[in-house]
Amino acid sequence: MEMTPFRRLVNLFQARFFENDDVSPDGGFETNVYQVMGFLAAPGFFITYLFMPALLEMATKHQSPGTQSALRIFRLFFPAFSFAVVGFATFFEWDKLFPDRRDFLILGPFPIRLRTMFAAKIYTLAVFLLMLIGAINFFPNVFGPLLMLAIPAVHEAGYLRVVGSQVGSTAGASLFAFFSVAALQGVLINVTTPYVFRKISPWIQMAGMCLMILALLLYPVCAMLLPAAMMTGARWVWLVPPVWFTGWYDLLLPPGNAFFLPLGWFALKALGAVVALFCASWALGFRRHYRRTLEAEDTEIRTPRASLFDRLSGSPEQSAIFRFTGRMLARSATHRLFLACYWSVGLAIGLLTAVVVSGGHVGLSEDGLRSLPLLIAFFVVSGFRAAFQFPAELSSNWLFRITEDRWAETSRRATRIRVLASGLIPALVLFLPFEMAHWGLVAGAYHAAFQLATGAVLVEILFWSFDKVPFTCSWFPGKVSLALLAGVYLYGFTEYGFRMADLERLIENHPVYGFPFFAAAAVALVIFHRRRPRASAVRFDGNEPEIQSLNLT
Repeated sequence: MEMTPFRRLVNLFQARFFENDDVSPDGGFETNVYQVMGFLAAPGFFITYLFMPALLEMATKHQSPGTQSALRIFRLFFPAFSFAVVGFATFFEWDKLFPDRRDFLILGPFPIRLRTMFAAKIYTLAVFLLMLIGAINFFPNVFGPLLMLAIPAVHEAGYLRVVGSQVGSTAGASLFAFFSVAALQGVLINVTTPYVFRKISPWIQMAGMCLMILALLLYPVCAMLLPAAMMTGARWVWLVPPVWFTGWYDLLLPPGNAFFLPLGWFALKALGAVVALFCASWALGFRRHYRRTLEAEDTEIRTPRASLFDRLSGSPEQSAIFRFTGRMLARSATHRLFLACYWSVGLAIGLLTAVVVSGGHVGLSEDGLRSLPLLIAFFVVSGFRAAFQFPAELSSNWLFRITEDRWAETSRRATRIRVLASGLIPALVLFLPFEMAHWGLVAGAYHAAFQLATGAVLVEILFWSFDKVPFTCSWFPGKVSLALLAGVYLYGFTEYGFRMADLERLIENHPVYGFPFFAAAAVALVIFHRRRPRASAVRFDGNEPEIQSLNLT
């Protein structure tokens, strides 16, 4: 039986969600779906298993405020986990939520009604969302209520109400994350042109993925503050969506906590608001964006302008690599995901060192605040160092192969300038207002100068032996031990972040040391820049050779 246009469009949009250039062409949509769903379901099983001893211990204890706080922290984790993972997945699929320029240009000439295309896209999003929610929350929603029923106060409510509260809390947080991201995209599509939307989308996508990873990694801080917030009625909980959805337990399981009942009702209203905004923005923007995309120019004609960093690149070869890395970072969602993970972990670790929780109150550590930008700088630089190792499209490096003329040092120079231009300097500029607001204008400017000097030296050190053109070399996973790499990173970011913070404090207290430090940093950078190592070819293959020489003689 011939497939209808609606069914064909659904198959096309579904394949777009899980397309992967790394799998074989014979691996269809179902293969990728099963792999992704299995990957998402595994954490829920292990996390539920890890919570089992704590819940069983609560069942044997007398119900006290401390027990209630522990149960509340347990209930908070799964909405927080669902919110972060679904939000991250939605941001990761940002380019595939709304039909893009390619979809409109290819499907436009066919006799397909626009409402059919819209219905197929909505249906595909619904299936994608249900698969996400089911995979992430299956084990918590099956085993979580069974474990909570061991607690006498929960057992009195009955199994169905416990299951309903668990499913409502986790699914509600997941739905809120998805519709918030989709509604944001719908609003941007309505208020911007297709060209502007394409330009800002990569930055919004990376910032959103960072935010979702950060939301999950900062769960311990939120859990430590929650018991005190219950007693004092803190207002910060109204800013944390996962906390809202823990109020759904109180809506369905009597007696409800007076502090969380309003949060549960607010979560219901907030979910309704984002769903309504999603429906309105997509209904208004679909036809409008479709028409404006078809009317837009196929190509953008503009005269390339050399930036300051292009001038610093020097030779045409260095400028070519500098521009190539910038374009790849803007186009590759995989590498943006990789960098977002790195930066989010760095920001989370930095915040955990800067934020102090004492007696249920949040404070700031002076030492932690001083080391926070340094930790961020370390993860930014090391994130680029790791991301550059993974190829974007390995078969397309033939252009570099046929023009390569033993310019490994050329590649190193261009790569270091790219890290400064796209990583270190933007991160420090972003932190500069906070530095000046906390430390003062003069001290904040000094801190930024110190961080730029130490970060530039760190770039030179980490890229000392980088002999590749970024994104063009195959990656050999067996070459580095993950345990050894984790140990090196742990030692590296702690030593760099905290020792440099001590040095910064020393120079700030004794300004006379400032001149020799900055002079030494400048001399080191000049030496690094002017060094002329032995000429070597750029490496395009990271695999070990099939025949290896033992070099016994």
